[in-house]
Amino acid sequence: MENSILIVDDETGIRELIARWLGGGGYDVDTAASADEALGRVRRCAPAVALCDIRMPGNDGLWLAAQIRSTAPETAVIMATGVQDVGSVVTSLRHGVIDYIAKPFGRERLRESVTRGLEWHRGARESRRWRESLEQEVEGKRRQLCEAVAELTIDSDAAVDGLLSVLTITDRDAYAHAYRVSALAACVGWGMGLTAGEMVALEHAALLHDVGKLAMPEAVLRKPAPLGPDELDIIRLHPQIASDLIADVPYLAAASDIVRDAHERIDGFGYPNGSPAADVSLAARILSVADAYDAMTRSRVFREAMSPADALLEIERCSGTQFDPAVVAAFKRVVQV
Repeated sequence: MENSILIVDDETGIRELIARWLGGGGYDVDTAASADEALGRVRRCAPAVALCDIRMPGNDGLWLAAQIRSTAPETAVIMATGVQDVGSVVTSLRHGVIDYIAKPFGRERLRESVTRGLEWHRGARESRRWRESLEQEVEGKRRQLCEAVAELTIDSDAAVDGLLSVLTITDRDAYAHAYRVSALAACVGWGMGLTAGEMVALEHAALLHDVGKLAMPEAVLRKPAPLGPDELDIIRLHPQIASDLIADVPYLAAASDIVRDAHERIDGFGYPNGSPAADVSLAARILSVADAYDAMTRSRVFREAMSPADALLEIERCSGTQFDPAVVAAFKRVVQV
């Protein structure tokens, strides 16, 4: 319920006093005398806010906070603590507790904390609904992409160009970006000694590396501000979506893993899988640099374009963390700025 509060304290007098205070303020109040009893109530009907005492016989408030985080992630947990529980307060914050109140506390401090908890609960609920709506939109667009590709015969470079033209018909900048990245990647690939077969796979991957973005919600792609955590999780699906899209097309299958890994990093903090450098092909590492450079030198919704010289400096700055140093060195020989 919107204003439901669960009070968890093993002391009957304190439990009943808090219940009277909050009940008089129009809140829907329930109580529990132990962490185990409280967890049972949370599992049956998760409250908006759980106010938990830290020190209780048996399982304590910290244990309960961790259980609530995994069982009912939209429930705001507030911890009631004694002044001697400074260490427990720090630990509680690591358990996702949003506030703590020190005993003895007054009615106004209690209501202030509960108000904060309810605001957090509403935000968490809206965030979940937003994420669900994004996921539904992605799935619908992904199915449309699969259906579009399934209707085409892709057995030549001309057919690949036709596919890219169809998929980017409403975004010609994406079409031009694909060919610029392909040209850059090809130059680096030849310079680094890729075989003819590897070159073909790299060029196909470069042309199609962004098609997974066609399944992304416009609200995320065009957001004129940094993306939030849920939105970042969504956008980081696009390499896998693109990879899956072309994996079953024989003419393009060799490019599938390159597309999937184009946003992985040398330090293992990339996406979609956080793969270590040893598991990422040289072609994917080349594509990563070429794509980043071209993206930086073009204006985006949320930033102006960098100069080629500044973009190259940024590529060099990220050498060894985001980018393969050997690829960066080869790229510098190709790009004259």
